[in-house]
Amino acid sequence: MAIAIVMGLAAVVVAGVLQGLFAVPMKYAPRWNYEHIWLTYSLVGMVVLPWILTTVTVPHLAEVYSLTPALVLVRIAGFGLCWGIGSALAGLGMNLLGIGLGMAIILGLSASVGSLIPLLILTPQQLHTPQGHTYLAGTVIMLVGIALCARAGMLRDAARKRGESVPGRSFVAGFIVCCLSGLFSSSLNFSYAFGGEAVDRARALGASHLWSTGVVTALAVSGGFIANLAYCGYLLRKNHTLGKFSGDGAGTGWLCGALMGFLWFGGQSLYAVGITRMGELGVVIGWPLLMGMIIVTSNAAGILTGEWNDVSSATRRFLAFGMLIILAALGVLAMAQRAA
Repeated sequence: MAIAIVMGLAAVVVAGVLQGLFAVPMKYAPRWNYEHIWLTYSLVGMVVLPWILTTVTVPHLAEVYSLTPALVLVRIAGFGLCWGIGSALAGLGMNLLGIGLGMAIILGLSASVGSLIPLLILTPQQLHTPQGHTYLAGTVIMLVGIALCARAGMLRDAARKRGESVPGRSFVAGFIVCCLSGLFSSSLNFSYAFGGEAVDRARALGASHLWSTGVVTALAVSGGFIANLAYCGYLLRKNHTLGKFSGDGAGTGWLCGALMGFLWFGGQSLYAVGITRMGELGVVIGWPLLMGMIIVTSNAAGILTGEWNDVSSATRRFLAFGMLIILAALGVLAMAQRAA
């Protein structure tokens, strides 16, 4: 039992590292625009890999979907589409704010809203219980952490505008985009919250507890792919850049985009394995551990790739305190989940 828990913890830690690093390859495809690498990542991570894994691990997959009410499937895909809008905005936000800061804001809002909204919709009476109060407290703490990170970003943006050698980027625009991304990204949780009947069908037809949620994941993230395809397609047409998919540097671009897809979906899959091996502990500590590792890893990657070069110690303190408070808020939300 102890070995299983340790292996589960290790899997969740690695999952967080993979997802924290998934956007880094964007920095190494200089000949491609955002729309090229993000569309490639979306195709690999949201369509190819999820359906391969689900087809292999869930028996009688077509029958599972045929026996699930159409309204349930529409909800899964619809919430996935909303999540996809958040995903497309995430790429833009991280491009404007940097990987570390953008990821912290997006994940912070997504975690808070993703925990609170299902409570309000499915069991609103729980809002006036200790569990509901804990969710609200975690959300408030999260907003404080995000505000501190935002202050760090504003100070960094001001420093960039003063420096001649560093091109300034609009912090306000990036912050708004990341906030919208966080709100939309929480929709993936709703796909799982309202897709339980599809999971039950899969288990009834022989799917294991570990992989049965794949019937929701594959359909939801495919819905998300539609949103990313639409936006990237719009940019390709607007910028007349479709030819870059086969032009100079295309090989590097395809490789980096595919790597992003493998890192992101690999993290998703390892997380499922990890929390299953941990048993009851998986629900309590698996999720905040994943979020924490993503935030820590993405910020470490951001620092190592120069996102916070030439900033003052005060700016770094705002960032550090903001990250610590976000991690604390994740712990509070995990306590609320445990009470559930």
